[in-house]
Amino acid sequence: MTGPDLSPDPAFPAKREKAGWERRPIRVALDIADRALRADIAETCEEADIAVAKDADVVLADRPGETAVPVIALVSGETRRVWPANVRAVVPADVDATTLAAIVTVVAAGYALLPRSDHGGEDIFASSAGAADEPATALSPREREVLALLAEGASNKEIARALGLSVHTVKFHIATLNEKLGARSRVEAVAIAIRSGLVMA
Repeated sequence: MTGPDLSPDPAFPAKREKAGWERRPIRVALDIADRALRADIAETCEEADIAVAKDADVVLADRPGETAVPVIALVSGETRRVWPANVRAVVPADVDATTLAAIVTVVAAGYALLPRSDHGGEDIFASSAGAADEPATALSPREREVLALLAEGASNKEIARALGLSVHTVKFHIATLNEKLGARSRVEAVAIAIRSGLVMA
């Protein structure tokens, strides 16, 4: 008895083209106030074969802003800024086309790029509300337990059951976590915790 034929269909590429299955290019939106920088980045995107569109997969921005789309922050030499949780990468404004294409591809795929800590700079990933300088030392052991369960996607009731607490106490711990981490929601608290290394994704 033989199994099914699992060899690739040699006509598949032609079928794909005929059916219009071409892979959609990654699109970026430009949220850049400086006109000269906007023109430079648009040219860099063109060199990297990155489509610039309003309905984008990724936003390139030179200032903090609220958007549901992942953001790549563009910074100039001395600019130090706190970026909201949706920022997935921070790159110099004079980034070359090849590097920008790689970063856009990585961020569009759902990943984040963190800056090297060996450059002596400050952490630029934080909530716009301002996170604690050392969130790891600011959290109590119980808050760390709640945070770990939040990261696993547990509801308030599930956290209460797992830790032997009341739902009200769990809500209190989550509110305290949000305040200490500078988060506006439980999802943002988990994102900040992952970036800070408090929990593993």
